[in-house]
Amino acid sequence: MKEEERLEVEQEKEDDLKGKFKEKKENVEKKQEDKTEALYKENSSLAAEEKESKEEIEKIKEKAKEYDVLWDKYLRICADFDNARKRWEREKEEMVKFGNFQLIRDLVVILDEFEHAMETMKTVELNEKIVKGIKMIYSKLWDILHKNGLTPIEVKNKKFDPYLCEIVGQRELEDIEEPIVVEEVQKGYMLRERVLRTSKVVVGIKKTEQKVKNQGGEGVEKSN
Repeated sequence: MKEEERLEVEQEKEDDLKGKFKEKKENVEKKQEDKTEALYKENSSLAAEEKESKEEIEKIKEKAKEYDVLWDKYLRICADFDNARKRWEREKEEMVKFGNFQLIRDLVVILDEFEHAMETMKTVELNEKIVKGIKMIYSKLWDILHKNGLTPIEVKNKKFDPYLCEIVGQRELEDIEEPIVVEEVQKGYMLRERVLRTSKVVVGIKKTEQKVKNQGGEGVEKSN
């Protein structure tokens, strides 16, 4: 009887150990499952965050491209505006310098008339006050034109320059190597650096040379 009781006790102990082992195993498995589930959730969250981050990066790249395009347009507009401003300033400067070009060219004709009149006065007798008045008016007119940039072209006894001179006659000469201006028939003028009116001249040429081609032209800027 005692042997049976002992066996029963041992069996109960064994069953109890098995139960505890099973419970412990189940607890370990449950913890492992919980860890696995938590890790899965964490990985899923990280994957979602990574995907979201990639999407945000792509959006930022697209925005950066748009900003680059806008910045390039802005720079082009600034460059166009700056070029337009410089062009306007040049045009304004040209207008200030040469806006009265035609008026002064017309007034130069009056200068010619005064000079012709003063040359004529040398050969006839006139009232001294009249002569003085004519010279005074001429002087005032010349001062006004000179202040506005008018200067005479000096060509007499100088090398013929087709940009400054218009040939109205030629004269063959000895002992010259290049065409020179021997006579000024009509005075020429510069308005600042631009030719207002070419000088009408007689050019001396070497006897063996061909006649010099007339290339004069008003309104041409003299290049140094």
